Amino acid sequence: MRSLFILSTFFLSQSIPPTGLLPYFIDPTGTYILMGSVKNNRITGHSGEIRVQLLDSHQIALCFYINKGYPGYESGSFIDTLAYNDSNARYSPGKDSSCIILFYFHRKMVEIMEIYADPPLCRGFANGVLISAVFDKTSSDKPIIQDLSAHGISP
Repeated sequence: MRSLFILSTFFLSQSIPPTGLLPYFIDPTGTYILMGSVKNNRITGHSGEIRVQLLDSHQIALCFYINKGYPGYESGSFIDTLAYNDSNARYSPGKDSSCIILFYFHRKMVEIMEIYADPPLCRGFANGVLISAVFDKTSSDKPIIQDLSAHGISP
């Protein structure tokens, strides 16, 4: 019985970080790219870009752009300042709580996922534009936070 208590105490102590040490913090600052597939000189899959700047340990500036690709090239974008906790951030288009875009940051990528109560009521993005996807980190440099909605449009 005593050895069971000591063994369980040992495993419990291994799962609790020592006092003064924080869990691994991910600085999301950088540029992330989603590459669409190209067929017959047309981008047929989703493509996009995310630029992030860490403002402080609990807040980021983020600009986001995603394009559905050929044939319609429908797209969506936004710029906002978001709360950043436990390596993730949440965005609600139009402050609509029934639609949330989650950003899960890793060292070399960011995963995006959309959570919604009613897809037709999820404002801000055309049907099929927003998908769950992984954007690869292409740079850790401090990016320029700007409107990305004109991506791919030639003057």
